Amino acid sequence: MNRRFASFLDMSLWISALMALLYHVRFLMLVDYNALTDKSRVDQVFYFLTGLGHESFAVFFVINGIFAGLILRDKPRAQGELALLGRWWRSHLALLPLLVLGGLLDLAGAHFLNESGVYSDFPDFSTVTLSWSAFFGNLFMLQPVLVPTFGSNGMLYLYAFLWWSCCLLVLLRHAWRSGKPWSVAMGAALLLGLVVWMPPTFWPWLTIWMLGVGVGLHGPWQRPLLHPVAAWALLAAALLFSRLAGARTDLLPVPWGQMLMLWKYVLVGTGFAAVAAVLYRSPMPSRVDGAAPSFFARLNRHLADSASVAFLFHFPLMMLVTAVGADLFGHRLMQQPGPLCYVLVGCVVIACYAASHALMRCVGAHAGGVRPTA
Repeated sequence: MNRRFASFLDMSLWISALMALLYHVRFLMLVDYNALTDKSRVDQVFYFLTGLGHESFAVFFVINGIFAGLILRDKPRAQGELALLGRWWRSHLALLPLLVLGGLLDLAGAHFLNESGVYSDFPDFSTVTLSWSAFFGNLFMLQPVLVPTFGSNGMLYLYAFLWWSCCLLVLLRHAWRSGKPWSVAMGAALLLGLVVWMPPTFWPWLTIWMLGVGVGLHGPWQRPLLHPVAAWALLAAALLFSRLAGARTDLLPVPWGQMLMLWKYVLVGTGFAAVAAVLYRSPMPSRVDGAAPSFFARLNRHLADSASVAFLFHFPLMMLVTAVGADLFGHRLMQQPGPLCYVLVGCVVIACYAASHALMRCVGAHAGGVRPTA
């Protein structure tokens, strides 16, 4: 891929992780937008931008799908499928220490830093489940149906969605190519099992991930599939519609209103995939041979390297930092925003991302520096 496209993916990856962090930290530290007593312009902009949490999930899934598509494209078919599953599983095993560490942080926080109720009074936000069944269930991607997500880490359900999407794609591709009855039967069995087992939320995220796979597997295109202005306009319109629609299920009659809440993020994924497809075919910018990457290019790379850890494992870090502020320094949770609150939200986000970077470096030292979900 050309450098412009690679830089775009890196920047989009860490921005999506950062937006997910902002969304969850704001939810825990500040009141909901409807509960604001004074909705200033600053408050409106802040809440609008930090409300793009689930939209950032869609961007993350498209990027992950692009990486999967690139792996499948760069190798022969059978080797590419094995390489994708192998790389995914090796990365998962490398991240096992983070699953254990998250449980230890939750255990310590729930026992020593829960006077403010961070770990017990917000069940709609995160339910802390520390049990061996939940741990081993999450180890084998059985969340969120057979077991709850482990500890406070509610993001692990998306982790399982990514894994089963990858398995389904690989098995169906193999069955389609071989045409053998047993391969077709295995693919059909997995598909039927996921239909019965997975919650309705799985299918929109599978669709979003497949949009990214299509870009990585079939691009770049000689002719633009869409005008660049139209692609960016589609993404902007999808983001605006998703934010304005919010959680309103009354926009359409029953049951279509509920389905709209599930599938509106596919529109965001479609818009981002369209922009990615346009940039994928852009020519490589000229560069002096042997020139060292700029400071911003290196920073972009480092931030992207930490993005998957920050995205998927930030809950235990965020809960612990928030509990320390509430219990040891008396900062009240879910309060009206103000300049100090905005600064504290930013500090928590930066601290969690910095800790994610440090954890990524520790894990990378034992796992060849793999990107966890790439």
